[in-house]
Amino acid sequence: MQQNKVKATLKQGKAVAGPIIGEVRSPGAVRLFAQGGFDFLFLDMEHGMFDWETISGLVQLSLLADICPIVRPTVGTYGYVARAMDSGSMGVIVPRIDTAEHAAQIVAYTKYPPVGRRGAGGDGRNGYLKISAREAADTSNAESLVVLQIESKEGIDNVDAIAATEGVDVLLIGPQDLSVSLGVHGDFSHPSFMEAAQEVVNACKKHGKASGMVEKEPAAFRRWHDLGMRFLVCDSDSNMLYAASVNDVKALNEFVER
Repeated sequence: MQQNKVKATLKQGKAVAGPIIGEVRSPGAVRLFAQGGFDFLFLDMEHGMFDWETISGLVQLSLLADICPIVRPTVGTYGYVARAMDSGSMGVIVPRIDTAEHAAQIVAYTKYPPVGRRGAGGDGRNGYLKISAREAADTSNAESLVVLQIESKEGIDNVDAIAATEGVDVLLIGPQDLSVSLGVHGDFSHPSFMEAAQEVVNACKKHGKASGMVEKEPAAFRRWHDLGMRFLVCDSDSNMLYAASVNDVKALNEFVER
């Protein structure tokens, strides 16, 4: 695995940003997001309808375009996590982590022995670089990024132990699901939601991990960045297309009779 610039940047305490990709599948889209300056692509298999072949193609192209591909598998089981890594992904974003035990399992599924229990095989996992088995294992263990989503009250209750788990790099709040779990559906400024977000940030700071949030509007990240969050999942491909369409039609309607 090549150097993970996202992981290196986070270790320096600096912010990284990237959009959720759930709709677009073209090589051009990957190149455009990379040229736009994003650090990573959040390739979503939980809510996006991607199959493995499509994910593999997007991952490999991302590597060539020098933008970090991170796959969110549908669920945090060995088959999904290990296969996401075998696509060549430089990390995983795993939803619905509620306990330290599950967090430790995800690390084990992501890393090769002696750190974890991931099986070794396939050329795509190394970006088709011809390297030794030892180098493949060592570089992947060092460079792979483990991002765990905190999306429930149970996850908040256990956040200190989750953040303390060896091998975890980032705790990413899933705002929609967390707000529902807290009974404040979609209210991301509610005191109980803000308190939960602060708990995530505090746990991450205590254990030397990064914390993160998902937002549609870039400007909305200011409060989360001020709070200490550095893994910024900024917008989505579908919302970008919608927002650009609305903006263009609005501009046209100023002088075009319809």
